[in-house]
Amino acid sequence: MNSAAPTDPPPSHSPLQKLEEGGALSHFASSIAHEVCNPLSQIVLATDLLAGPRPMTDDLRKKIVAYLRQGSERIDKAMKSMLQTCAPIETSMTTEDANHLVEAALSSLLLDGKVKIEKHLTPGLPTVLVDKAHMTDAIAGLCTNALDAMRPNGGTLTITSSAKVFTSSEREGWQRQSWFRAGDHAVVIEIADTGHGIHESQIPLIFEPFYTTKTAGKGAGLGLTVAKKIVDLHHGRLEVGNRPEGGVLAVLTLKSAIQSSLPTDS
Repeated sequence: MNSAAPTDPPPSHSPLQKLEEGGALSHFASSIAHEVCNPLSQIVLATDLLAGPRPMTDDLRKKIVAYLRQGSERIDKAMKSMLQTCAPIETSMTTEDANHLVEAALSSLLLDGKVKIEKHLTPGLPTVLVDKAHMTDAIAGLCTNALDAMRPNGGTLTITSSAKVFTSSEREGWQRQSWFRAGDHAVVIEIADTGHGIHESQIPLIFEPFYTTKTAGKGAGLGLTVAKKIVDLHHGRLEVGNRPEGGVLAVLTLKSAIQSSLPTDS
């Protein structure tokens, strides 16, 4: 008896098709408009204050400077994120303490009283070979996403660092430099929040450019894309998923400085 003819597998959708089907590209255009137009409104308001008939007091001058600075910084941040996503990232590698990177990232965040920060940083970790500025930005971006997920009600942002030795080999992508082999020493940075989590259907798309679960004007969907690109340049690993107890856990794994400098097998 002849067996039934095999059927062709259903066509797979490219990430771009998935984004289009989900309306993410339209969402991106709307988000960019908000990211630029809102701070532009601040700048216009500041110029109106300058042109107005009111006397220039010290308080008014400070307010105008604040409007101009905040507006220009928001536009600068949005444009730099787009450039980092689309253009090659230049790196200058130095040996760094991972805990110092975490502290630097935390110091750059805008915090409010509704968020509690818990740090569990293991002392004496192996050093990592990184571009300090870019890796700090990546960690800060992951923390910012966690903070956004807990607004407006607040919650707890927990950051943990630890050492890890791989007991078995694990492939990460197609580049040999990005593989973790048995015996490799690494540093793991975990960033956990108590927010609303990510819908399971959205998790496969979170690293795609311009994809975001935030409402328009709350982000253009570039933060995780840039963070993933930076981690990939360091031949590390970035994993993001839901916590069983609620919220999101981002796990960043970086090879130790000694391991990163070793030649890879041919």
